[in-house]
Amino acid sequence: MPVIHNSIRKLHERILMKEKMSRWGVGPVFALLSISYATIMLAIHFYFHPVFRIGFMPDRLTSIIGFVLTGCGVLFYILSVKAVARAYNADELVTDGIFRWCRHPLYASWVVFIVPGIALLVKSWIVLTTPLFMYFIVRTLVKKEEAYLESMFGSKYRDYKRDVPCILPYGVMKQVF
Repeated sequence: MPVIHNSIRKLHERILMKEKMSRWGVGPVFALLSISYATIMLAIHFYFHPVFRIGFMPDRLTSIIGFVLTGCGVLFYILSVKAVARAYNADELVTDGIFRWCRHPLYASWVVFIVPGIALLVKSWIVLTTPLFMYFIVRTLVKKEEAYLESMFGSKYRDYKRDVPCILPYGVMKQVF
């Protein structure tokens, strides 16, 4: 009975005190699952080479697109790390800068840019399934982060969540076109 009482008390304290989530959020779980899947896809690609090789585009074009995507992703990632550190350290909801394009730019940098770029550099169809896997995993995992952010920032976060996409920065496309 005391164990149950202590568990309820701790849960109550977490809710009332809004215990701060780790700066890494669900990132470590996301990384572990993504790396595991990518490793399996790479192994399949190399084991069955050249079955899954991208062959309809010239190698040079595939490489250029891969480098551009990876480079954009690294830039997006660096901007995201700086913005997340600023927000985390200040205990504030940041909705400007890179956060006006998507709510989870750290994950987006990997899902939208870096991993597809690497898949193109490897020239592998099967490795291109990795960003899809990552997208569905992150959409499931970020629910925990979003619940925390809603508990911390209330309606301000709910409004932000309504107006800004989760991972895919399609808001940029609306602004550009």
